[in-house]
Amino acid sequence: MMLQRFISIIIAMLLGGFLFAQKCTLTISGRILDKATKEPLEYTSVAFREGNRSVIADSAGYFRLGGFCAGAYHIQIYHVGCPPGHYYVTVSRDTVFTFYLEHHSQLLREIVVEGETGSYQESQTRQTLTASMIRNRSGQSLADLVDEVTGVRSLRNGGGIAKPVIHGMFGNRVAIINNGLLQAGQQWGVDHAPEIDPNTADRITVVKGSDAIEYGSQALGGAVIVEAGPILRDPHLHGTVGYTFTDNGRAHVLQARINSSMDKFDWRVTSSLKKAGDQSTPDYFLTNTGTSEYGGSLQTVFRPSEHTQHHLYYSYIRMQPGIFAGAHISNLTDLEEAIGRERPFNVRDDFAYSIAAPRQKVDHHLLKYSGKKIVEEFAFWEWTYGLQLNHRQEFDIRRGDRSEKPALDMALWSHALQTRYLNDRGKVRYKWGAQFRWTDNTNDAQTGILPLIPDYREGQAGLFGVGQYPKGVFTLEAGARYDLQAMRVWAITNTLPREIITRNHIMHDVALSAGVRYNPAADLETRMQHVLARRAPEANELYSAGLHQGVAGIEEGDWNLRSETSIKSMLTQMIEVKSFFHAEVTIYSHLIRDYIYLRPEDELRLTIRGAFPVYTYVQEHAWLRGVDVIWVSDFSHHLEWMSSLSWIRGTTISDQRSISLLPPLQIKSMISWAFHDHRVWKSSKVQVEGIYHARQRQWDVESELLEPPDDYFLLTLRFATGIKIRQDVLHFSVACDNVLNTRYRDYLNRLRYFADEPGRSVSIRLRFDF
Repeated sequence: MMLQRFISIIIAMLLGGFLFAQKCTLTISGRILDKATKEPLEYTSVAFREGNRSVIADSAGYFRLGGFCAGAYHIQIYHVGCPPGHYYVTVSRDTVFTFYLEHHSQLLREIVVEGETGSYQESQTRQTLTASMIRNRSGQSLADLVDEVTGVRSLRNGGGIAKPVIHGMFGNRVAIINNGLLQAGQQWGVDHAPEIDPNTADRITVVKGSDAIEYGSQALGGAVIVEAGPILRDPHLHGTVGYTFTDNGRAHVLQARINSSMDKFDWRVTSSLKKAGDQSTPDYFLTNTGTSEYGGSLQTVFRPSEHTQHHLYYSYIRMQPGIFAGAHISNLTDLEEAIGRERPFNVRDDFAYSIAAPRQKVDHHLLKYSGKKIVEEFAFWEWTYGLQLNHRQEFDIRRGDRSEKPALDMALWSHALQTRYLNDRGKVRYKWGAQFRWTDNTNDAQTGILPLIPDYREGQAGLFGVGQYPKGVFTLEAGARYDLQAMRVWAITNTLPREIITRNHIMHDVALSAGVRYNPAADLETRMQHVLARRAPEANELYSAGLHQGVAGIEEGDWNLRSETSIKSMLTQMIEVKSFFHAEVTIYSHLIRDYIYLRPEDELRLTIRGAFPVYTYVQEHAWLRGVDVIWVSDFSHHLEWMSSLSWIRGTTISDQRSISLLPPLQIKSMISWAFHDHRVWKSSKVQVEGIYHARQRQWDVESELLEPPDDYFLLTLRFATGIKIRQDVLHFSVACDNVLNTRYRDYLNRLRYFADEPGRSVSIRLRFDF
């Protein structure tokens, strides 16, 4: 007993001494600012997970709280109308922080790269979808997400296949950058959705102008940059688990991501699973429009020193979309009747998850290693190697039991090696880089069908450099790029006896840009930009020969096509009045010499696989021009109104004939009401959005099988809230698209010839952040 009592006394004395030594007298203070406008956010809630303490910032965004011990703390920041901010900090003395929240998240123009502490800014406005916006739209495709950006639309083939359109450009003219690498997939097809899972991204940025000069000749129309983003430097395990259900198609989506950080090593794992069945219009089911997807990613960061980082990233996705059965017709008579028919052929009266031929199956692997060396403050060197494998199979309705045998089976391997140097110090700020790519596309000869795209190998080498020179209220900018492309193609003749013809193509692409930014005041900015660029034709434009099942058409290329040469000019005026409103107006003109496009022929061709329209690749000089307008008004931190308008017109220069497949006028307006945060309820918001799509009245009669559909109006309602569970948050949202169950056809959907668009759709989303 005496021994036990003695030990208890010693332990009590040690604990007392330890507690006495802990001087919890430190103060944490700071300020909360709007990330876009740098203006203070008043009456913000700042909560510290450790100790369950909180404080409210004052009207100028300042907060102060004392009584802290030295150590690490999780900080959660809530403000009306803002996605919550999460931070992990370590303090050893009185510390002052500045935190930024994304109140104007739709208008962010910068892209933050880990290790870049400088202020290099591109002249053309970049619009960015942040992590919170991506999570709040979980279950949507990449094209659906960037459709939120003014001037960007989606070109569709049914309900599940879509790709972005920037200022009328798509496919080979829009570069998609997947975590620093040019996406190496079958991007040439209108029916080929980018093989990217948005769940892996923390930031998606759309670049509409010559800022895309860094990404090669495929960025003639712009670029979509998808980034996994930096990993929060926090040693604890954090993550997100989400589930989405959409009644139209009875789609189920499961998503998860976890991450952690150690002294010199960070890691993140993501995964997703999607299963959807037939979508439905207001009157009938769109048979065979289901989809099945799953994928995941692994991201690691190793920091051997404060100035050196090594990144390793791997992602995989499998996509299996069905192709609308009503677009594949067996004979010419039925095909002529099917085009424009009120109720399509080959539609069932009941719902099904099954996906039959015609369908696609795509596997995409991406492996990337990159290193970064911070040479000095505001300057770093970066180097990257990337490997991608894209395996595409397409299954047609074939005689006998051969429908399970692919009609198209292609494997595309791509190797990329690139380096980049950025210097953001001194009077002249600049960045330059070199890029090398090797692509090998191979068809499986066991399909028994002539390949749509022949086997080919392609090597590309590019050099680029851009710079800025600030001079008073002006910032002058210039850029240049050179690309060398060498392609070798093994084409099969259409005539009997079949022969293999080998052709070599050597192509040179040059891009030059110049611009000026005039910034006489913080709330007034004018940008002007000009870019001259060339784009060499891709393999599909040169050598397509056969049925492109996703668009239900026969496509024929022309190996004599020349490179496109374009001159694009943009003028952007930005006006901002405090936090009351922000407006941007962009006017652009795009002249393209030898513009390449698909032109329908006056022919419906009958094959053993059915009857299909015929399209050929041709060239004409073209002029595209348009305007984008964005207006955001903050009547208060509770009430926000955003409106946008995008209009584009395209004509041939020789005879002023309209160019088809350009987006019609779109006017969008959204009003949001954000509720005060309470002890339990966080980030509650109600949104009402209306979108008017005008009828496309400027179209080419010779290039369309059917006149454009009528105009239509779509109404969307959204509600979102967060429920605080101890120190974590359960997010709940419900959205109803096409509330009025409007029956319509979209001009940019290639299957509009055969069917209506999906009707009313309700989505319920649950997401638990821990």
